[in-house]
Amino acid sequence: MSIPAEILAIGDELCYGRVYDTNSFWLADQLTHRGVLVQRITCIRDDEEQICEVVKDSLSRQPGLVFITGGLGPTEDDKTLSALSKLSGRRIIVSETVLRIMGERRNMPPNSFQPHHLKMSSTLEGAECLANPVGWAPVTILSLEESTLFVLPGPPREVQACFEEHVANRVQEATGHRSYAKRVMVTMFESELAPLVNQISKEVEGVYLKPLVGERTQNGLAVEIITFNQTDDGCREKYKAALKRLEDLVTQKGRILTEA
Repeated sequence: MSIPAEILAIGDELCYGRVYDTNSFWLADQLTHRGVLVQRITCIRDDEEQICEVVKDSLSRQPGLVFITGGLGPTEDDKTLSALSKLSGRRIIVSETVLRIMGERRNMPPNSFQPHHLKMSSTLEGAECLANPVGWAPVTILSLEESTLFVLPGPPREVQACFEEHVANRVQEATGHRSYAKRVMVTMFESELAPLVNQISKEVEGVYLKPLVGERTQNGLAVEIITFNQTDDGCREKYKAALKRLEDLVTQKGRILTEA
């Protein structure tokens, strides 16, 4: 995997623990599937200074991609664009293209737009701005230092639609890699599995194995296997090789492996 990435989730509601950060985990799964190495996931409040600080810290690590969700709504506490404007020195502007698309979609004449409509149609000067296929707030894409930032709305339905329409293919073309993930069950404890997992990781290139202690059942301990390659078929072939090697080692110990 050649491209590292970080995910930043913005919203007071997330930090209060009253709303699950489903966006970050969904994005991490989608990115991993496309060969991206997600290095860090950060959740922060709707605070302009905090957003600037966290984005600046992220950029210091030079990830190829940074995904930001939330804070693009019409209310006063939505501060993502203002923070990025302050950090980048770019002005906040209204995207006339987005405004036109949303007006046509909702049968609204130009003279009917309210201040909150203009706020949700905003982007940064010089950035790429793409219309939200299922909501109002658009996707803003810009380059800062060594990273490309994808600024997405907060509602999960909109995040997923925007990613699939505007981002997925770009990421796939950039990485040139895919991944395949599946879980198996092994009748062993983590301490017994650890040396076997380490051995396979050294023997089979492009494979990640992780015993999931919190997902033990009567069938044993769950083990996540993720493989990476340039093609889906290549990923599956690596999975088969890793699975066969793990099964052989487990059987030698007198234990049982079953596919979940």
